[in-house]
Amino acid sequence: MEIELQNVKGTKDFLPNEQIIRNKIISVLRKNFENYGYLPMETPILNSFDLLSYKYEDGAEILSEIYKFQDQGKRDLGLRFDLTVPFCKVIGLNQDLTMPFRRYEIGKVFRDGPVKLGRAREFYQCDIDVVGIDGRAIEVEQMLLAKNTFLELNLPVYIKWNNRKLMSGILSYADIPENLIDKTISLIDRLEKISYKELVFEFSKLNVNEEKVKQIMDLFNKNLNEYNELFKDSQIQILREGLSECNELNDLINDLDLSDSCVFSPKLARGLSIYTGTVFEFFDKENRISSSLGGGGRYNRIITDFMDNGQNYPAVGLCFGLEPIYAILQSQEKTSFVDVFIVPMGTTIECLKLATILRNNNIKTLVEMSNKKVKKSFEYANKMNIKYVIVVGSNEIESGQFALKNMQTGEQVNVTLPEMLEIFSKI
Repeated sequence: MEIELQNVKGTKDFLPNEQIIRNKIISVLRKNFENYGYLPMETPILNSFDLLSYKYEDGAEILSEIYKFQDQGKRDLGLRFDLTVPFCKVIGLNQDLTMPFRRYEIGKVFRDGPVKLGRAREFYQCDIDVVGIDGRAIEVEQMLLAKNTFLELNLPVYIKWNNRKLMSGILSYADIPENLIDKTISLIDRLEKISYKELVFEFSKLNVNEEKVKQIMDLFNKNLNEYNELFKDSQIQILREGLSECNELNDLINDLDLSDSCVFSPKLARGLSIYTGTVFEFFDKENRISSSLGGGGRYNRIITDFMDNGQNYPAVGLCFGLEPIYAILQSQEKTSFVDVFIVPMGTTIECLKLATILRNNNIKTLVEMSNKKVKKSFEYANKMNIKYVIVVGSNEIESGQFALKNMQTGEQVNVTLPEMLEIFSKI
């Protein structure tokens, strides 16, 4: 039987020059996560469908993107679509964890959704979450972590932020029935992605007429100062709470010199109804990609409901999208996994000994073993973006002097082994 060799739509093979960049991103993320006190964890890709669909209504968009199937025991299973729900399960199954508990997880997730630049169907998420801390301080600390991490990746971002309580309160003010608030918020979250005509049509399905749509759009087109003035005497409890949380977070943003990177965005909802307060997303300042590079927010109910023991488990977390970050960085970086390429001229044993010394000094070293001529060896080094090449013959072994060529500048210098180690220590 003949088969066509191709990847499933929304999946991709990453060759070494690509995977080097992805590994670098993950390394930077892991380092920053641990610098902020988050602990590593791993959860299963396979989950019960009931767990994955917990807290979502039948019409929720995310449910249509879950890869669902049955095992041989006819149990309904699914591939995890994010790392947050499995994390909530871990807290529910391990009630002896010391609180507050911070964790990070980097792993594959799967969504049967639309495919575009920076958005695949099999992809990595890189999450941090903390359970057991309420308040805006932990939320702004996660914003700081995100900003500093992106800067280390040489990828400046701006942070859009909002509050789901504020959104719910505004809709209550607009007399939207409580049972329609979550669906209405989902539509508002799509305002920048669909036309006005499409928006009116979608609202008509909720029996919301065009006049009410115009009122809603006007209400969600204000800044924080305008909301403070408009709702200063409001008696709607959730609206007052949401506005208070926004003002508290905004003060922290200003106090921590984050205001140049943060933008209050009253339409931002993060789509998922699990969020109960602050939400935020990260975007490339240079607009090289339109989708967000990650985001997160507060979700105080889901773990509390999992535990169901009469106690509250406030939680907040964020996710970095490896795929959109990689989509930007791979277009601007030339990478190599090798620092130096050694070409033997009848000196293979001596070159292997030299390579061992270099490798013991954490210098990534490759020895030519396919009998390429010198010219072809230099061509190979160029194609592989290897910065340095050494051609080693009997004269070099006897004198202890090696001709080290920088393939990027064309410069060649004669160095001893200690001098070579000094040069490589600065790579």
